[in-house]
Amino acid sequence: MTTELAPKAPGSVALDHILRSAVVLNWDVLACGSTSGLVKIEYHIGSDGSLEYLRLWARAREYWSLICDCSVDRGWSDGPRFSNGYHSRNLGRLLQSIMLNQNRFRHDRRPNSNGTLEIGPPTAADTSSATVRVSEAFQRPACGVTAGGKKEPQDEAGEAGKLGASVY
Repeated sequence: MTTELAPKAPGSVALDHILRSAVVLNWDVLACGSTSGLVKIEYHIGSDGSLEYLRLWARAREYWSLICDCSVDRGWSDGPRFSNGYHSRNLGRLLQSIMLNQNRFRHDRRPNSNGTLEIGPPTAADTSSATVRVSEAFQRPACGVTAGGKKEPQDEAGEAGKLGASVY
């Protein structure tokens, strides 16, 4: 069984939207279930136009606290580094998937520039939209077909290898 992602048109989802969705889907962990507060995402677009690193911050009362940072530089780290008591396996996997598959996301930033997003408490509609956006962005191939279009062998039950619902 293969876990390759299906080919997707480059830039079909905005980078800001997928980053916002990652925060919305993990709001309870990031904001400790708070119905107030903010999460800020800071990111840097490198000289080649790709996402080089990002940082997530949470605001509780008057100050900002670092949640995590991550980079595509393999020497720097293997995935997000969480700080200040924050940790989310799901968020870490999703951010790593975004960083490693960034060719799927478009942005309008110039090379060597920074981007910032502030996200407040999500509504039910925000959460629903984020779920759809992440599912579509990381859509897996139909069961039994790999990304290269080859059929997978059937298992003993006669079904193609089952893929997990979660890609991150």
